[in-house]
Amino acid sequence: MFEVVGFYKFVKIFYLKKNQKVLLETLKKKNIRGTIIISKEGVNGTISGKAADIKFTINNLKRAFKFKEFNSSNKSKSLFQPFHKPKVKIKNEVVPMNLILNKRIKKKDSHVDPIKWNKLIKEKDTVLIDARKPFEYDVGTFKGAINPDVDNFRDFPKYLKKLKKKSTYSYVLYWWNSL
Repeated sequence: MFEVVGFYKFVKIFYLKKNQKVLLETLKKKNIRGTIIISKEGVNGTISGKAADIKFTINNLKRAFKFKEFNSSNKSKSLFQPFHKPKVKIKNEVVPMNLILNKRIKKKDSHVDPIKWNKLIKEKDTVLIDARKPFEYDVGTFKGAINPDVDNFRDFPKYLKKLKKKSTYSYVLYWWNSL
């Protein structure tokens, strides 16, 4: 029986090439297959192997990048090894969305203090987009927030383009993570 684990974590990662090499060596040593993507902004992957080897690899990954929990992870079982080989890729984005932000937006701090947040979401021309997973949105969200209900983050830019064409509102993206 093989354990299959999917995960991502937004965390600053330095020395991408060095970490790529070390991760690939670990995957090979423990006979883990699948793909791990690393970028300056974090790690994302789906890997498979024997349970003890997966546990070792995940613990090693968390220790190497200095975090305790993933932003999101899931586990399943498989009667066969679903992946052909181990891969560690360096990408520009940990969760590919292919959004191009202009320099002015990139420089802005992505966190808003609670007082400014409450003021911002009360403005009548503000639309709050809760981009968390649909089940997280269903558990609870801010009053009036909308969920894009996209299957993966690659679909998010298309959603934003449609939304932008329909309205002149100001949009606020709510995407909680534990950074």
